[in-house]
Amino acid sequence: MNTLDLTKLPDYLKHQRWFSGKAWPIKHVTVIDHATIESGDCAFSLAVVEVVYELGSPERYLLPVQPSSEGVRDALESDECMRGLYDLIRTSGQVASGSGRVQGEWIGGQEGLLALPSPLSVRRLMVEQSNTSVVLGEKVILKIIRKLEAGVNPEHEVGRFLATKTSFRATPTLLGALHLEGTAGATLAVAHRFVPDATDGWKYTLDRLRQERAVGERFLTEMRELGMRLGELHLAFASATEEEPAFTPEPLLQEDLQRWSASIVGELGVTLADAARLHPDLEHRRESLIDYAKRLAQVTPSGQKIRIHGDLHLGQVLRANDQWILFDFEGEPARSFTSRREKYSALRDVAGMIRSFDYAEATVSLEGGTPHERVGPIRDAFVEGYKQVTRGAAFLPTDEGAFDIMLRAFELEKLLYEVRYELQNRPDWVRIPVSALLRMEAPQ
Repeated sequence: MNTLDLTKLPDYLKHQRWFSGKAWPIKHVTVIDHATIESGDCAFSLAVVEVVYELGSPERYLLPVQPSSEGVRDALESDECMRGLYDLIRTSGQVASGSGRVQGEWIGGQEGLLALPSPLSVRRLMVEQSNTSVVLGEKVILKIIRKLEAGVNPEHEVGRFLATKTSFRATPTLLGALHLEGTAGATLAVAHRFVPDATDGWKYTLDRLRQERAVGERFLTEMRELGMRLGELHLAFASATEEEPAFTPEPLLQEDLQRWSASIVGELGVTLADAARLHPDLEHRRESLIDYAKRLAQVTPSGQKIRIHGDLHLGQVLRANDQWILFDFEGEPARSFTSRREKYSALRDVAGMIRSFDYAEATVSLEGGTPHERVGPIRDAFVEGYKQVTRGAAFLPTDEGAFDIMLRAFELEKLLYEVRYELQNRPDWVRIPVSALLRMEAPQ
């Protein structure tokens, strides 16, 4: 690392699109661990740096870098360096680091050793803001994780479980990963099978809603199928045995329902205090919304807590070859790895997708389209498909009334999150979740 000008790192970081600390003054940047990677004509340093700010908590980032006249440059701008990282994964190779080692992991077996072109083509994707993703040979997608966190990475953990312990294949199969082992341990990259000619579910749904005044049977059938895929995912998660404690289902207890209910009531107080200044009508709904949340604590507990997707919406599904594919098991980026790995009610995922339908309809309306009350039929078709696959599943409430109360409570939880997000980031859009809150019927 002595060939790199570390004094230039703060300025270098400020100019990277994946660096999330641009708004805060940097106090200093320290190299925590590093390894030298050599592949063909490319040699570079794989460095883990800790960024300490004048205010706030430190953050860690992965920097694959080479020396340059300006201090450092991103080594992954080189196709050969990118191939070198993938080779470490594909061969389960290892390289010593300052305090441990960089270890490749290949779980794809011989079948996963795809017939890739030589030289391996490298196509960079510019859609992500927080990581660096490339498509290799149009068959593998490699994601280099830029912002690192200690602990078990949920995307790797879930992908590995689905690929090696279940028959669920409606997801891009995890092929391998790259880990840093040692005091600064973290997952550095994940490699999945690439799904060509796929459209993300958000774009697909918007296009359909723009084209159709009323949802046709074909689209409703597709929404039922989406519900079925989610149900199949939850069944795969719930199939874990005691040999997989991170995924083994656990009984749903009264204290879980009370804790979740209290959390939603607390979020209601904070959120409505902020939102009611712009939308005074919300204040009149406070008590009925609190009743929604409190009813969750009064449900007779049945079912189980399981691992869930945790951040499910239309942008987390793909449409390819007339099939739905679920992906991105990273969880909500703002939450810690520990929090993202918690087991929960499967209905939280169902609620997340339902809220995404409402956003899609509202987005079309904001573009000048006429709302056509299409969310209800879409919601019903999706839930119908989900119930069809999961009927009798041990992780769901045994009572239909409890199912509805819990689902509505988790929809409310998601709505409150949306209000806070829009107030902070897109104030013009806050009307979408606010309108949904005003439409919520008083609980029976």
